[in-house]
Amino acid sequence: MVSNSAIRLDDEATKAAEVFAIGIGECGSNIVGSYLKTSRDKKLPSRVRGYLLMNTDRADLTKVRSKYGIPKEHTLLYGASEIGVGGRFMEGYNAIPESKDIIFDQLSNLGFEGVSGFSIFTSLGGGTGCGGTPALIEALKQRFQEEEGRRIFVYVIGVLPFEGQSSEALNSIWAVSKLLRAQLQERGADLTILLSNRTMLKRILQSRKTDSVDYLQRELDVDIANIDSIETMVPSTLDESSAIQERTEQAFVELVNPLAVDVIEAMLSPGVYEANKDVFPTTDLADYSRKLDPVVVPALYTDIGLIPDAGSMRNQLKAMIDYAVKETSYADVGEEPNAESVYYVLSGSRHISKAEYGMHLKEALDKFIAPGAAITPCYVQYHEENPPTNLLLLLGLPKIPELVQIINEATQLVNLHSGASPLKQSWFQRSKGTTRKELVNAIADFRELFSYYMTPGSGDNLEQGV
Repeated sequence: MVSNSAIRLDDEATKAAEVFAIGIGECGSNIVGSYLKTSRDKKLPSRVRGYLLMNTDRADLTKVRSKYGIPKEHTLLYGASEIGVGGRFMEGYNAIPESKDIIFDQLSNLGFEGVSGFSIFTSLGGGTGCGGTPALIEALKQRFQEEEGRRIFVYVIGVLPFEGQSSEALNSIWAVSKLLRAQLQERGADLTILLSNRTMLKRILQSRKTDSVDYLQRELDVDIANIDSIETMVPSTLDESSAIQERTEQAFVELVNPLAVDVIEAMLSPGVYEANKDVFPTTDLADYSRKLDPVVVPALYTDIGLIPDAGSMRNQLKAMIDYAVKETSYADVGEEPNAESVYYVLSGSRHISKAEYGMHLKEALDKFIAPGAAITPCYVQYHEENPPTNLLLLLGLPKIPELVQIINEATQLVNLHSGASPLKQSWFQRSKGTTRKELVNAIADFRELFSYYMTPGSGDNLEQGV
């Protein structure tokens, strides 16, 4: 029998490290909602006290509530218009300070006071999430750190767009540069965790080919291995074409979204009290941001088949690290990420997750990190029979080849709409809610922030003119 005092201590330990989850915009809301739908008890991990889904579009918010069974009190419609901001991220940015009072009232009703920090899920390519996230962080930091004098930690889980979405790529450039500049001034997120739609989709299609094909077949109502049935997908009308595209994109999103929550759950789980486990060194939310560089790409390798009695553990651990970096990273970091910091969480039985293997893990990581890079370990030992062995790798400031692709896509789009014609000049205000100059400055700032691995010519061929 567990004593009441022990229960109180457990409760206090959990509350001391609680976080609040916010999904902002359609993407962020869908990520949180998809987890809630598949979770057995419709709750987030035990370190997450509560959640709020925010949007400027009433139709999207209603759809999320209906699809995932979200109570109305956990959603918030804000902003001057109920039809959303589209890709106009500057309107998304301005909507936060304009609605700050109702946002904090809603958060207060959901019991956000006293949490250690916030995890914000968002798209870095849309309008509401892309624009609203930097402004929301500013509001949270002002409320807690400037007005209350209390330190909080804010983690952004930002999703980069699919390949070929140049308009979303341009939004991503603005959002990432805005987030990182605020971070350097200690008014922004403590960690910006980058996930990539294009990479996550590739990973899941490679690792779960059968499940993915079955899922897409069910969602698209077509046998994608049958050429004759694929031909029946050829649309006869524009409306039918749009419907097929929307269903296909939604099917992909349903595959990708749960991966984003898996990473956050893996990050939070060492700090969740369980009677059958030990964690050393003790890990809380603040440790990640204190030990890592500001931009992080996670890799999560689950159900690893490590067997201490089956050959060299040194070789097994090396193979584990190789596979994790190259095959399970949530943004493509290539063969040589050259990460400037690493935080790893190895969880499993007492026979596998132990500090004695640290030297082998460091040796295996050497070829993926920059000279002198700091490596921070965390071991989670379970005292039960045959628990799963999982590895979470957090790569701080690694090379991310697709950022070069994104900046090139953004640059081409800016150039396409540049010129003396008033029609061209009006595109920036109409589509993004800001000026060409703002976007050119964002591209230049992005190149400066990531200049350490930008090759000459990457995104620097902007046409002159305002």
